[in-house]
Amino acid sequence: MSRKSSTPSSLTFEESDQNDALMKQIFENVKDVPDEETPPEQTSNKKSRSSTRDSLKRPDDEIDLHGKTRDEAIKMVQKFVIDCYQKNFRSALIITGKGHHSAENAPVLKREVRLWLERNGDAYLSDFQEAPPRFGGSGAIWLNFK
Repeated sequence: MSRKSSTPSSLTFEESDQNDALMKQIFENVKDVPDEETPPEQTSNKKSRSSTRDSLKRPDDEIDLHGKTRDEAIKMVQKFVIDCYQKNFRSALIITGKGHHSAENAPVLKREVRLWLERNGDAYLSDFQEAPPRFGGSGAIWLNFK
């Protein structure tokens, strides 16, 4: 059907009625390709539905706490959560890191931020959880706002 050549630009293809018919059949049977990811099967749990839907798109805003002390991080998170809520954002991302470089060699900021969110987030958040892998996984926290 084709001749081999040293350069791709010199490739030639022979046309045939059989190939044309085959290609036409293939393209007629191909379904439309969606523009966006489709969420997995929905469940009856409201939090699960919301979390799944929001995890498929980018967050409205994000903050990176790498290199911050515990106190700096908590102050930044408090301001960030309130600002996002006041701007009517649907979702946001807090990047805490995985704790590989901390003195305790554990995710100190993640633990402290989660505690702050558990104690203070109810007024602003419908829920929060570990971020989807493409947004940092265990090194980030995904927020869904009320």
